Amino acid sequence: MTELDRAWERHLETVRWFGGKGAGARIVRRDVLPAWTPPGVEPAVRSEVATLAYPDGHTEHYHLLVAHHPAGREASGTVLGTDEVDGEPMQVVDATTDPAALAAFVAATQPDFADHPVKVWSGEQSNTTLVLGDTDLYKLFRRVEPGPNLDAEVLLALGGGTVPAVHGRLTGAWPEGGTTDLGLVIERVVGAEDGWELATRTCTAGADFVEAAGDLGVALRAVHGRLADAFGAHVLPGDEVADTMGARLDAAVTAAPELAPHAETVRAAFEALRGRTLPVQRVHGDFHLGQTLHSPTGWTIIDFEGEPAKTAAERRAFDSVWRDVAGMVRSFDYVRSAHPEPSSPEAVAWADACRDAFLAGYGDGADADVLAAYVLDKAVYEVLYELRNRPDWVGIPLRAIQESNP
Repeated sequence: MTELDRAWERHLETVRWFGGKGAGARIVRRDVLPAWTPPGVEPAVRSEVATLAYPDGHTEHYHLLVAHHPAGREASGTVLGTDEVDGEPMQVVDATTDPAALAAFVAATQPDFADHPVKVWSGEQSNTTLVLGDTDLYKLFRRVEPGPNLDAEVLLALGGGTVPAVHGRLTGAWPEGGTTDLGLVIERVVGAEDGWELATRTCTAGADFVEAAGDLGVALRAVHGRLADAFGAHVLPGDEVADTMGARLDAAVTAAPELAPHAETVRAAFEALRGRTLPVQRVHGDFHLGQTLHSPTGWTIIDFEGEPAKTAAERRAFDSVWRDVAGMVRSFDYVRSAHPEPSSPEAVAWADACRDAFLAGYGDGADADVLAAYVLDKAVYEVLYELRNRPDWVGIPLRAIQESNP
């Protein structure tokens, strides 16, 4: 391992999009892709695929966008170290922190947008999104695998409407052969506001969000219908789903002993799925308010990559639509944590009213046992996610699990 690899490891622990923070990941190889920028352009920009190995033996691949500035010159952005490129010593910079590098990258990879001002979207996310003027967003995929990215696959299949339209695509060579998606240019919804920011502001003010929550349920139902039309549907035995949820719970209890006192209650909710048959299809997979935009024309649903901790195969697998419904139920519970008094009757009533309106908007109510199992499965996932990424927030999903075990 080189000193530059160690510098990247340290840097990855500080960025929002890296899903392995605190898990002991080590870079075992970095595969260099050809430069995006033409010869002679400074800074030069290229993509690299970093392979990280974890103590439990599994590996992940991350897309690094790298800028090179000549050694000895002042470089903007976060400098990771130095490297030799084409026989010359170069400063290595995280290109997404370097305005000049971003402009050069966009001009080289999406020339139709070369004259658009470029800036990094400031919201929390598991990728990096560049704002291209007032019309488009350039989403750089961070955790990558061979083949098409799920978000690209879904958005291209659905073709706009209640999801963003695609205006460009960036692919690169996969180290072992074939290609991988590295980025996607999508429309920027005019007048849109992040759904999480809108909901938390509304809850904090004690204002009504019921109509918006109901409309969001309608929008999700429409997207589920389009996903089924595009990718098909089938059924799964409830026993298989219960086994999968139970295995995830066992792994979570090992990693988060805080869950142990509630494990049997949670497991009992999963066991209620046995003996059933569950319709399954392609779903969003990680649905929450941060994956929505609200504009004067209504709701837009974004980011169809699924839960970051799962493999692409797991995220592409068919699942129950109640996975997404449960994700939004949990999201409304997260929102009340932004209230000045999250446990107050007012905050609880706000979240309950939003949940009920959302479920009514979605329609065709789920069996209560099915929805309860998916809600708890999501809360278990959230405990692990928060422990690794936002430890101060772990009390939110733990509260939900505790409340299910009075």
